Amino acid sequence: MLKKQRYDYDGYLYLVPAAVFVGIFIYYGATFNLFHSFFKWNGISKTKTFIGLDNYVTLLKDPNFLRAVTNTLKYMFVTVVLQAIIGLLVAVFNDSLYFGRRLFKSLFFLPNIMSLVVVGVVFTGIYNFNTGFINEALRAVGLEGWAQDWTGDARYALYSVMLVNIFTYMGFSMMIYVTAITQINQEIIEAAKMDGAGFFQLFTRVIVPMLKSTHSLLFILGIIGSLKTFDLVWLITAGGPARATDVVASYLYRSYVLEYKGGYSAAVSMLVMLIALALTWVQNGLSRKWAD
Repeated sequence: MLKKQRYDYDGYLYLVPAAVFVGIFIYYGATFNLFHSFFKWNGISKTKTFIGLDNYVTLLKDPNFLRAVTNTLKYMFVTVVLQAIIGLLVAVFNDSLYFGRRLFKSLFFLPNIMSLVVVGVVFTGIYNFNTGFINEALRAVGLEGWAQDWTGDARYALYSVMLVNIFTYMGFSMMIYVTAITQINQEIIEAAKMDGAGFFQLFTRVIVPMLKSTHSLLFILGIIGSLKTFDLVWLITAGGPARATDVVASYLYRSYVLEYKGGYSAAVSMLVMLIALALTWVQNGLSRKWAD
């Protein structure tokens, strides 16, 4: 007679801490936001007034929110693409070095481990109109007319913050690509060289196509990171001038913390989550198409 198989469920106990953490800080948080997005609430008092979809209607009609979304999408596209391109080029250059690879990687990765407060303060000084390094350098070479208020002029402020973001995180992209390049089958590289492929052909027709999964990973991380961008924007411009650099995270912070719009900010967070899901879905679709 066959014995009934006994299952050991002890292993599931190891999942309990992670399940509790995810349940409290993700699923409960999302449910909490969804519930309060249908109320008029200041975020502090126990008094709430049910208003249905009014927060969403007001939000979609708010030009400041639409501008914040536009700024976020622009910020996302520029920073994610440039970080990936610079990171890949630097990774390929690092792979071609005969010595000093570890030192080069460490120096290039250094901004990524620096405190964002330090980075924000340093670049605020660099961008200063009167004493900043950029304007002082332009004046020193006789280009006073090119000196600008880089963070105080709405035409340049957002791009100035983008530059800081690229400087800070391009080392992360570089490290991901360095790791991915080491996984490429060297026999394929050698075969391409034997067939007469030069560096440009090798780079565009072998290395770049074989790193599609890495491109996809960096794009997904970049999309998520851009939607959460707050630190550098708030440290350097605080969303100004005249909300020219407001992104969805700074708009959300302003609505909840500074304007006491708890229900309204809950609606903002729900729409941001939907935008993130939509962008991730599109990116995953493109990734599958690239794989095919």
